Amino acid sequence: MSLKNRLLLYINSLLLIAMIIGVAGILLAAKKNVRNEILSSQSLAIFAIESGVKKNPEYYLFQEEGQAFGLANLNRLRHLKIQFYDTHDNLIDSTQPNINESNTPPKFVESIMTSLISVIPSEKININSRGNPLGYILITPEPKYEINEIWQQVKNGMFVISIFFIFINCMIYLVFFHTLKPINELIEGFKRLENENYKVRISRTNIMELDIIGQKFNRMVKKLKDNNLKIHKLSQDLINIQEQEKRDLARNLHDELGQSLTAIQAEAGAIKNSKNIKSRNLALNSIILISKNMMLSTRELIKKLSLGILDDMGFEIAMGDLVNNWTRRHPNVKVNYNFDKELIGVMPQSFEAHIYRIIQEALTNITKHANPKKATISLSLHKDKKTFRINISNDGVKNKINNNGGIGILGMTERVSQMGGSIDIKKNRNYQINIVLSLHP
Repeated sequence: MSLKNRLLLYINSLLLIAMIIGVAGILLAAKKNVRNEILSSQSLAIFAIESGVKKNPEYYLFQEEGQAFGLANLNRLRHLKIQFYDTHDNLIDSTQPNINESNTPPKFVESIMTSLISVIPSEKININSRGNPLGYILITPEPKYEINEIWQQVKNGMFVISIFFIFINCMIYLVFFHTLKPINELIEGFKRLENENYKVRISRTNIMELDIIGQKFNRMVKKLKDNNLKIHKLSQDLINIQEQEKRDLARNLHDELGQSLTAIQAEAGAIKNSKNIKSRNLALNSIILISKNMMLSTRELIKKLSLGILDDMGFEIAMGDLVNNWTRRHPNVKVNYNFDKELIGVMPQSFEAHIYRIIQEALTNITKHANPKKATISLSLHKDKKTFRINISNDGVKNKINNNGGIGILGMTERVSQMGGSIDIKKNRNYQINIVLSLHP
């Protein structure tokens, strides 16, 4: 849940709780007021009947049927119901209710409010005329009038509160929209920064806390940009130094070790023709064999250190030779090597040395960090004819492998960056390196 929605939820929850407390307060206050109103009206009615009707019933007694005391004419009486019964408990006369049905509360509200009002007992006044009983007047409390009024007040209050509720939400939303807008800008800035967009900047918002965060973000972006430039420069320098050291080493091996081995071989051939041929032949044959092996090893080392093999043999043959030599050194690993013939003539020549070194480094990493049974190396042209892919994987991944560590991975990443491509390294059941390069950088 977003911060804006969370704050709106909290504030609306507080408003709702305040509304519930307010309604509860109205009901509790109404409980006392209604009871006092009814008791006051009942006392007044008892006093009037006791002082007037009970002492002079003949004066108030009407002769019209059903209107012994004219109670039916009291149609504006509130809080009470007054009824006259004869001696046989037959209803003779009664006040008429005057309740506005449009203001009647729902049944559950009426039940709640009625239950809050303590029961007020009815009052019974016996009426006699000249010593003979005429009947009795029953005064019954009737809280419906007050309940209806309270309900009307609650409805009006709820309407005002609802308007206030909507107004507050609108104001909060507008405030949050303007206040949190800089936060959204900051989030967008981080997203762009993840894509190595170092031009992103956070503008001022005139909100102190957010301005501090924005300033620190801008300084962080500048430092990341500077550090990234330094890393790229160091990586490029490192690669250049490695290449130069390998060329120097290859030249020294060729000039010094190669000449020494040739001299040993010539001396051994001369000794072979000297006296004590039988005893010397075994030693000399061993020297010749060792020298030949050293020559082969020297040539292998020279091919590994120098990229002259690309010029001499071409990229396809050089790649095949690299994979075949590694396969011979690791006979227990099943290697699936695939080179798409369609790449010949369309792959930029400037990529050849980088790709050769990448696969060479990948094979070295497999040797150092894995114990696979199967390895796959694939160079394929994509169906769009605009990009090609390099996929290297093995099934002997070890948990200690770190995708982000090591000069080898850094070198691969830097070479891919120089070619304008993308590299994706995954360590799951198989260790996979997936590289995508454009044919038209």
